[in-house]
Amino acid sequence: MLSSGIGKYIAPTALGAGYAISKMLSLRVMDTELAIAQDFTYQFLAGILLGFALRPVTNQIYWKRTTSILFFSSFLLILGPVGQILRRLIWGIPFDNTFWLLLIPEIIAVVFVSILATILLPSPQQVITPGMLWRRVQKEINMPALLKLSGCGLLYAMLFLILQSTFDESFASPFWTGRLQELLDLPPISTQEKVLLLWGQGMLNTLILLPLFLFFFREKVELIVVFGSLSFVVAVFSPAFANFQRIEPLLLVDQVFIGFCLHFLFVIGTVFCFGRNKK
Repeated sequence: MLSSGIGKYIAPTALGAGYAISKMLSLRVMDTELAIAQDFTYQFLAGILLGFALRPVTNQIYWKRTTSILFFSSFLLILGPVGQILRRLIWGIPFDNTFWLLLIPEIIAVVFVSILATILLPSPQQVITPGMLWRRVQKEINMPALLKLSGCGLLYAMLFLILQSTFDESFASPFWTGRLQELLDLPPISTQEKVLLLWGQGMLNTLILLPLFLFFFREKVELIVVFGSLSFVVAVFSPAFANFQRIEPLLLVDQVFIGFCLHFLFVIGTVFCFGRNKK
């Protein structure tokens, strides 16, 4: 078994190799020159980070293989590629050919990692079917849960705007209100559309975390550590490693620090709303 002993380290390393190889091969098929410009080492490190972040929730929840693949593919896609698309809309960054050429291999790689994680880090029992997961989620979605979901989405939007306006050094205004206004005024979408996009992204991130709350019963501090690390690595830290050569170092530090604060504070809010103590 690769879920105990030295296998705890071999499996995430194998996941890192699988992530890097699948991403580089798919990128090579799409654009050879762009593939050559990528550094395999950084892709490998990004994959290892994903492997270590996924390990606590792949082999400690009793997923069936199909359920595990479906859930973690959705989880990685929503926090990864979908999150990248929404962030570019908010920042007003155009969707050029290079972005799509890098995004499609990323989608292929995260789906491959979900399959590989299910094989390398299987749960000791396989109980949770897709139907069981869907029924449990449906049972949880009542009016109080919808209000909590909406509140967590609003928390994500507020945290994003506050942290970016406070710590992002790319804004010219010396005052916080001026920096916030600069962020909200970025073209091409309006202030209202930015807030709605961020709110929707927060609700989507909360919704994809919900199945983990339903089956991963731990003390709330442990939930914050595990889910905060998972969200931060998938959405921020792993992409930062994968694109290390393409991002200015100071900007990269800002992105990682802001992402760390954003995702851990957001997860604290979701744990407060949906977390359940170990029974």
